[in-house]
Amino acid sequence: MSKKSKYVILTIIWMSFIFCMSNQSANISNELSRNIENLLNSTPIIGNMLSGILNSPNSQFIVRKSAHIILFCLLSILCFIVIYEIKKNVKISTVVSYSITFIYACIDEIHQLFIPGRGSQIKDVLIDSIGAIIGLIVINLIFMLKNRIKKSYSKNIQ
Repeated sequence: MSKKSKYVILTIIWMSFIFCMSNQSANISNELSRNIENLLNSTPIIGNMLSGILNSPNSQFIVRKSAHIILFCLLSILCFIVIYEIKKNVKISTVVSYSITFIYACIDEIHQLFIPGRGSQIKDVLIDSIGAIIGLIVINLIFMLKNRIKKSYSKNIQ
């Protein structure tokens, strides 16, 4: 199996995971958020660092929106890698992967209209987009660093 095929499969699995998370009723989703809060709170170092946030009245909101950012951050990185494997162009990969991630975020919110107790919110698409932008900044920085190291290595050999 080629490297490109593996990344395509990983991306589809990640999109399916996002779909499954969005497919949960509001009650199940809220319970999952509470479980994540409790897990973070009970983790020694993380619980101490985040105690102010995790014990605040807005903790569930923060956990839920952080999940949006993380899910779509990783999706944009996976999409970038797939497109880069095809096009070998960082700019094209960035634009196309952002577009795919944004469209998927919109589809995800429309999907939630059909789930009991859930709704569709434009602010969630914006939060998902922020996650995508963060992911693309990270992957672009990695590529810039990789290219600098490569150039530096080439100069040292000559």
